[in-house]
Amino acid sequence: MKDLLRFARASILTVLPFALVACVSKKDFEKVQAENKTLSEEKQRSQRELGVAGAATAEMQATLDDVQKSLEDLRVKELKAVRTSILVAQEGKSTPGKREELKAEIEDIRKVVKANLEKLASLQKQKGLSDQKVTTLERLIGEMRKSLEEKEATIAALEEKTLVLAKEAEELRGTVKEKEAEKEAAIAERESQMSTAYVLIATTRALKKAGLVEKKGSVLGLGGNWQRTGRFDETLFKQVDTRKETEFAVGAAPDKARVLSDHPKDSYALAGTGPKASTLTVTDAARFWKGSRYLVVMLPD
Repeated sequence: MKDLLRFARASILTVLPFALVACVSKKDFEKVQAENKTLSEEKQRSQRELGVAGAATAEMQATLDDVQKSLEDLRVKELKAVRTSILVAQEGKSTPGKREELKAEIEDIRKVVKANLEKLASLQKQKGLSDQKVTTLERLIGEMRKSLEEKEATIAALEEKTLVLAKEAEELRGTVKEKEAEKEAAIAERESQMSTAYVLIATTRALKKAGLVEKKGSVLGLGGNWQRTGRFDETLFKQVDTRKETEFAVGAAPDKARVLSDHPKDSYALAGTGPKASTLTVTDAARFWKGSRYLVVMLPD
Protein backbone atom coordinates (compact mmCIF):
# COMPACT_ATOMS: atom_id res chain seq x y z
CA MET A 1 0.00 0.00 0.00
CA LYS A 2 2.87 2.37 0.89
CA ASP A 3 4.52 1.65 -2.46
CA LEU A 4 1.20 2.30 -4.22
CA LEU A 5 0.85 5.67 -2.48
CA ARG A 6 4.40 6.62 -3.41
CA PHE A 7 3.80 5.56 -7.02
CA ALA A 8 0.57 7.62 -7.14
CA ARG A 9 2.35 10.63 -5.70
CA ALA A 10 5.27 10.32 -8.11
CA SER A 11 2.93 9.83 -11.08
CA ILE A 12 0.75 12.84 -10.29
CA LEU A 13 3.66 15.14 -9.48
CA THR A 14 5.38 14.09 -12.71
CA VAL A 15 2.27 15.01 -14.70
CA LEU A 16 2.02 18.52 -13.23
CA PRO A 17 4.99 20.09 -15.06
CA PHE A 18 3.89 18.55 -18.35
CA ALA A 19 0.39 19.89 -17.75
CA LEU A 20 1.90 23.32 -17.21
CA VAL A 21 3.91 23.13 -20.41
CA ALA A 22 0.87 21.88 -22.31
CA CYS A 23 -1.33 24.65 -20.94
CA VAL A 24 1.15 27.50 -21.26
CA SER A 25 4.36 26.68 -23.12
CA LYS A 26 3.29 24.84 -26.25
CA LYS A 27 0.23 26.91 -27.15
CA ASP A 28 1.58 30.31 -26.14
CA PHE A 29 5.06 29.97 -27.58
CA GLU A 30 3.86 28.63 -30.90
CA LYS A 31 1.77 31.77 -30.99
CA VAL A 32 4.82 33.86 -30.05
CA GLN A 33 6.85 32.32 -32.86
CA ALA A 34 4.08 33.04 -35.34
CA GLU A 35 3.80 36.64 -34.07
CA ASN A 36 7.55 37.22 -34.38
CA LYS A 37 7.52 35.88 -37.92
CA THR A 38 4.60 38.13 -38.83
CA LEU A 39 6.23 41.14 -37.19
CA SER A 40 9.49 40.48 -38.99
CA GLU A 41 7.71 40.33 -42.35
CA GLU A 42 5.67 43.43 -41.51
CA LYS A 43 8.81 45.26 -40.44
CA GLN A 44 10.57 44.48 -43.71
CA ARG A 45 7.55 45.61 -45.71
CA SER A 46 7.21 48.80 -43.63
CA GLN A 47 10.89 49.57 -44.04
CA ARG A 48 10.46 49.56 -47.78
CA GLU A 49 7.46 51.89 -47.50
CA LEU A 50 9.04 54.23 -44.98
CA GLY A 51 12.45 54.40 -46.61
CA VAL A 52 15.38 55.92 -44.75
CA ALA A 53 15.16 59.57 -45.87
CA GLY A 54 16.01 62.11 -43.22
CA ALA A 55 17.21 62.02 -39.62
CA ALA A 56 13.68 61.74 -38.20
CA THR A 57 12.95 58.65 -40.25
CA ALA A 58 16.31 57.11 -39.27
CA GLU A 59 15.57 57.74 -35.58
CA MET A 60 12.13 56.18 -35.91
CA GLN A 61 13.62 53.18 -37.67
CA ALA A 62 16.19 52.77 -34.87
CA THR A 63 13.40 52.77 -32.30
CA LEU A 64 11.45 50.15 -34.28
CA ASP A 65 14.60 48.02 -34.54
CA ASP A 66 15.10 48.33 -30.79
CA VAL A 67 11.52 47.25 -30.06
CA GLN A 68 11.81 44.37 -32.52
CA LYS A 69 15.01 43.19 -30.81
CA SER A 70 13.30 43.43 -27.43
CA LEU A 71 10.44 41.26 -28.69
CA GLU A 72 12.93 38.58 -29.67
CA ASP A 73 14.71 38.83 -26.30
CA LEU A 74 11.37 38.56 -24.51
CA ARG A 75 10.85 35.13 -26.01
CA VAL A 76 14.03 33.91 -24.26
CA LYS A 77 12.88 35.47 -20.98
CA GLU A 78 9.49 33.78 -21.34
CA LEU A 79 11.10 30.37 -21.86
CA LYS A 80 13.26 30.88 -18.76
CA ALA A 81 10.19 31.88 -16.74
CA VAL A 82 8.37 28.75 -17.90
CA ARG A 83 11.26 26.54 -16.77
CA THR A 84 11.27 28.21 -13.37
CA SER A 85 7.49 27.91 -13.11
CA ILE A 86 7.76 24.17 -13.75
CA LEU A 87 10.13 23.84 -10.78
CA VAL A 88 7.76 25.85 -8.60
CA ALA A 89 4.82 23.67 -9.67
CA GLN A 90 6.80 20.48 -9.05
CA GLU A 91 7.99 21.48 -5.60
CA GLY A 92 4.86 23.27 -4.40
CA LYS A 93 4.83 26.07 -1.84
CA SER A 94 7.81 24.75 0.12
CA THR A 95 10.37 26.46 -2.17
CA PRO A 96 10.32 30.23 -1.46
CA GLY A 97 13.63 30.65 -3.32
CA LYS A 98 12.21 29.45 -6.62
CA ARG A 99 9.01 31.42 -6.13
CA GLU A 100 11.04 34.60 -5.62
CA GLU A 101 13.11 33.78 -8.70
CA LEU A 102 9.96 33.34 -10.79
CA LYS A 103 8.53 36.57 -9.38
CA ALA A 104 11.70 38.44 -10.38
CA GLU A 105 11.68 36.97 -13.91
CA ILE A 106 8.03 37.91 -14.44
CA GLU A 107 8.65 41.41 -13.10
CA ASP A 108 11.61 41.79 -15.49
CA ILE A 109 9.41 40.82 -18.45
CA ARG A 110 6.75 43.30 -17.38
CA LYS A 111 9.31 46.09 -17.12
CA VAL A 112 10.59 45.35 -20.63
CA VAL A 113 7.05 45.29 -22.00
CA LYS A 114 6.23 48.60 -20.29
CA ALA A 115 9.42 50.26 -21.55
CA ASN A 116 8.73 49.21 -25.13
CA LEU A 117 5.12 50.35 -24.96
CA GLU A 118 6.39 53.75 -23.83
CA LYS A 119 8.83 53.84 -26.76
CA LEU A 120 6.00 53.12 -29.20
CA ALA A 121 3.81 55.79 -27.59
CA SER A 122 6.62 58.32 -27.95
CA LEU A 123 7.17 57.29 -31.55
CA GLN A 124 3.53 57.95 -32.40
CA LYS A 125 3.87 61.56 -31.26
CA GLN A 126 6.70 62.32 -33.68
CA LYS A 127 5.97 64.31 -36.82
CA GLY A 128 7.71 64.85 -40.13
CA LEU A 129 6.35 61.96 -42.20
CA SER A 130 3.99 61.93 -45.14
CA ASP A 131 0.45 60.69 -44.64
CA GLN A 132 1.31 57.45 -46.40
CA LYS A 133 4.32 56.87 -44.16
CA VAL A 134 2.33 57.80 -41.05
CA THR A 135 -0.26 55.16 -41.97
CA THR A 136 2.48 52.56 -42.43
CA LEU A 137 4.14 53.53 -39.14
CA GLU A 138 0.84 53.38 -37.25
CA ARG A 139 0.14 49.92 -38.64
CA LEU A 140 3.57 48.63 -37.58
CA ILE A 141 3.33 50.25 -34.16
CA GLY A 142 -0.12 48.71 -33.72
CA GLU A 143 1.21 45.23 -34.49
CA MET A 144 4.11 45.64 -32.08
CA ARG A 145 1.85 47.03 -29.37
CA LYS A 146 -0.54 44.12 -29.81
CA SER A 147 2.34 41.66 -29.50
CA LEU A 148 3.65 43.33 -26.34
CA GLU A 149 0.22 43.42 -24.72
CA GLU A 150 -0.37 39.76 -25.54
CA LYS A 151 3.00 38.88 -24.01
CA GLU A 152 1.96 40.67 -20.85
CA ALA A 153 -1.29 38.68 -20.82
CA THR A 154 0.61 35.44 -21.44
CA ILE A 155 3.00 36.04 -18.55
CA ALA A 156 0.09 36.89 -16.26
CA ALA A 157 -1.61 33.61 -17.22
CA LEU A 158 1.65 31.75 -16.58
CA GLU A 159 1.93 33.29 -13.14
CA GLU A 160 -1.66 32.40 -12.26
CA LYS A 161 -1.44 28.83 -13.56
CA THR A 162 1.87 28.26 -11.75
CA LEU A 163 0.38 29.34 -8.43
CA VAL A 164 -2.62 27.06 -8.94
CA LEU A 165 -0.44 24.05 -9.83
CA ALA A 166 1.96 24.78 -6.98
CA LYS A 167 -0.95 24.85 -4.56
CA GLU A 168 -2.30 21.58 -5.96
CA ALA A 169 1.15 19.98 -5.69
CA GLU A 170 1.47 21.08 -2.07
CA GLU A 171 -2.01 19.80 -1.24
CA LEU A 172 -1.23 16.52 -2.95
CA ARG A 173 1.94 16.14 -0.92
CA GLY A 174 0.00 16.87 2.24
CA THR A 175 -2.61 14.26 1.35
CA VAL A 176 0.01 11.64 0.49
CA LYS A 177 1.94 12.31 3.70
CA GLU A 178 -1.27 12.10 5.69
CA LYS A 179 -2.20 8.79 4.07
CA GLU A 180 1.30 7.43 4.62
CA ALA A 181 1.20 8.50 8.26
CA GLU A 182 -2.19 6.83 8.70
CA LYS A 183 -0.89 3.66 7.05
CA GLU A 184 2.25 3.62 9.17
CA ALA A 185 0.20 4.19 12.31
CA ALA A 186 -2.13 1.33 11.35
CA ILE A 187 0.85 -0.96 10.72
CA ALA A 188 2.43 0.02 14.04
CA GLU A 189 -0.87 -0.58 15.83
CA ARG A 190 -1.25 -3.96 14.18
CA GLU A 191 2.30 -4.96 15.06
CA SER A 192 1.70 -3.83 18.62
CA GLN A 193 -1.47 -5.92 18.84
CA MET A 194 0.27 -8.96 17.36
CA SER A 195 3.08 -8.54 19.89
CA THR A 196 0.78 -8.20 22.89
CA ALA A 197 0.36 -11.14 25.26
CA TYR A 198 -0.93 -11.64 28.80
CA VAL A 199 0.80 -13.29 31.74
CA LEU A 200 -0.65 -14.51 35.03
CA ILE A 201 1.52 -16.26 37.61
CA ALA A 202 -0.53 -17.01 40.75
CA THR A 203 -1.24 -19.59 43.44
CA THR A 204 -3.79 -22.33 43.06
CA ARG A 205 -6.11 -20.62 45.53
CA ALA A 206 -5.98 -17.30 43.62
CA LEU A 207 -6.59 -18.98 40.27
CA LYS A 208 -9.52 -20.96 41.69
CA LYS A 209 -11.02 -17.86 43.28
CA ALA A 210 -10.80 -16.06 39.93
CA GLY A 211 -12.64 -18.95 38.30
CA LEU A 212 -9.73 -19.75 36.00
CA VAL A 213 -9.09 -23.31 37.24
CA GLU A 214 -11.05 -26.19 38.70
CA LYS A 215 -10.18 -29.62 39.98
CA LYS A 216 -11.42 -32.53 37.91
CA GLY A 217 -11.30 -36.27 38.46
CA SER A 218 -11.19 -36.14 42.26
CA VAL A 219 -13.08 -38.68 44.38
CA LEU A 220 -14.35 -37.50 47.74
CA GLY A 221 -11.98 -34.58 47.48
CA LEU A 222 -8.98 -36.77 46.86
CA GLY A 223 -6.81 -36.96 43.77
CA GLY A 224 -7.80 -35.28 40.56
CA ASN A 225 -6.02 -32.63 38.47
CA TRP A 226 -6.27 -28.89 38.28
CA GLN A 227 -7.45 -27.81 34.84
CA ARG A 228 -8.37 -24.51 33.22
CA THR A 229 -12.01 -23.55 33.01
CA GLY A 230 -11.58 -21.62 29.76
CA ARG A 231 -12.46 -18.33 31.41
CA PHE A 232 -10.12 -15.35 31.19
CA ASP A 233 -10.30 -12.10 33.09
CA GLU A 234 -7.81 -9.77 31.39
CA THR A 235 -7.82 -7.46 34.41
CA LEU A 236 -5.93 -10.15 36.35
CA PHE A 237 -3.26 -10.57 33.69
CA LYS A 238 -0.14 -8.51 33.11
CA GLN A 239 0.11 -7.22 29.56
CA VAL A 240 3.53 -7.79 27.98
CA ASP A 241 5.29 -7.04 24.68
CA THR A 242 6.52 -10.35 23.30
CA ARG A 243 9.20 -8.55 21.25
CA LYS A 244 10.86 -7.29 24.43
CA GLU A 245 9.88 -9.56 27.33
CA THR A 246 11.09 -13.16 27.20
CA GLU A 247 11.78 -13.94 30.87
CA PHE A 248 9.27 -14.21 33.70
CA ALA A 249 10.01 -14.69 37.39
CA VAL A 250 8.20 -17.63 38.97
CA GLY A 251 7.88 -17.77 42.76
CA ALA A 252 8.38 -21.52 43.10
CA ALA A 253 10.92 -24.20 42.30
CA PRO A 254 10.74 -25.57 38.74
CA ASP A 255 9.21 -28.88 39.88
CA LYS A 256 6.53 -27.06 41.90
CA ALA A 257 5.39 -24.62 39.20
CA ARG A 258 3.00 -25.76 36.47
CA VAL A 259 2.36 -24.11 33.12
CA LEU A 260 -1.37 -24.51 32.52
CA SER A 261 -1.67 -22.72 29.18
CA ASP A 262 -0.94 -24.39 25.85
CA HIS A 263 2.65 -23.76 24.82
CA PRO A 264 5.03 -26.22 23.13
CA LYS A 265 7.33 -27.57 25.83
CA ASP A 266 10.38 -27.14 23.62
CA SER A 267 9.64 -23.42 23.12
CA TYR A 268 10.48 -22.43 26.70
CA ALA A 269 12.68 -23.40 29.64
CA LEU A 270 11.92 -23.32 33.37
CA ALA A 271 15.11 -23.09 35.42
CA GLY A 272 15.55 -22.66 39.16
CA THR A 273 17.14 -19.53 40.55
CA GLY A 274 16.71 -20.30 44.26
CA PRO A 275 15.05 -22.70 46.77
CA LYS A 276 11.60 -21.29 45.98
CA ALA A 277 12.23 -19.36 42.80
CA SER A 278 12.75 -20.01 39.10
CA THR A 279 12.66 -18.23 35.78
CA LEU A 280 10.55 -19.12 32.77
CA THR A 281 12.47 -18.19 29.61
CA VAL A 282 10.79 -18.12 26.21
CA THR A 283 13.31 -19.63 23.78
CA ASP A 284 11.15 -19.60 20.63
CA ALA A 285 8.72 -16.68 20.81
CA ALA A 286 6.94 -17.41 17.52
CA ARG A 287 6.06 -20.99 18.51
CA PHE A 288 5.49 -20.21 22.17
CA TRP A 289 2.87 -17.51 21.66
CA LYS A 290 1.29 -19.18 18.63
CA GLY A 291 -0.45 -21.71 20.87
CA SER A 292 -1.91 -19.10 23.22
CA ARG A 293 -1.57 -15.40 23.87
CA TYR A 294 -2.22 -16.08 27.56
CA LEU A 295 0.49 -17.55 29.81
CA VAL A 296 -0.90 -19.06 33.01
CA VAL A 297 1.49 -20.50 35.58
CA MET A 298 0.08 -22.09 38.74
CA LEU A 299 2.08 -22.00 41.97
CA PRO A 300 1.48 -24.09 45.09
CA ASP A 301 -0.38 -22.42 47.95
